[in-house]
Amino acid sequence: MKFLSCLVLLTLISCAGPELKHNIDSSASYRTSGVEQFFLPELPKWANFSSEGRCFKATSFTYLNFQKIKESYQLSYLQMVELQAQYNERLENYFRSTAVRFLKPIEEASFFSNTLEQVKGGVRSLKLPQVQEVEVIWLESFTPAEIKKLVRSERFNQKLPILFSSCHSKQSLNQWIAQEQLEDAGLYTLSAEWLSPYTSQAALKAGLSLELSELFGKNIKVTITSSGNKTTSELLLP
Repeated sequence: MKFLSCLVLLTLISCAGPELKHNIDSSASYRTSGVEQFFLPELPKWANFSSEGRCFKATSFTYLNFQKIKESYQLSYLQMVELQAQYNERLENYFRSTAVRFLKPIEEASFFSNTLEQVKGGVRSLKLPQVQEVEVIWLESFTPAEIKKLVRSERFNQKLPILFSSCHSKQSLNQWIAQEQLEDAGLYTLSAEWLSPYTSQAALKAGLSLELSELFGKNIKVTITSSGNKTTSELLLP
């Protein structure tokens, strides 16, 4: 069943293109803790690719099963994407601090439970000031020079700039900002941990995406900006 689930997930998430013929190691997605029902099977490295961003993801993200989480904990869509983002951030922080590259079942259960309690308690990874309008900038559609010119213009005097990446994790996106000397640009970040194969109604669909009106609130005006009128199905508006 794990192998079949992995195939279904690959069909939903992986990019369109020539068929990739690889042997999937089903043991990579094997979990033994009691929380395994809340995780989708882990994708193999070759499938961690964004066809729209044309980039490999910075890390192998863990995607949560929103259907089972909603049934078990009655979380909202906002809480579920927060849970997935915070869980992945916690994993990355842990793996960066140790030579270990996998979690023991008891550690996995502890990480998930602690993150769940934080989210239920109101802890937010994405904290925005009270604003009426935000502009989401799709990083992978621009060159670094274009990003610098854009964020240093006067267009953000009245709205909040949020830098979205199809492939960067939160840490690697912040590193990119520092590398490009944009720390003083006032950018908020939205990284690939937030993308999910579920809709806000917890229905499984093709591809990874994020419903921005559910994330920011329906009273905030949201604009998506990309270079050369490029479009992405990863960011959804009503």
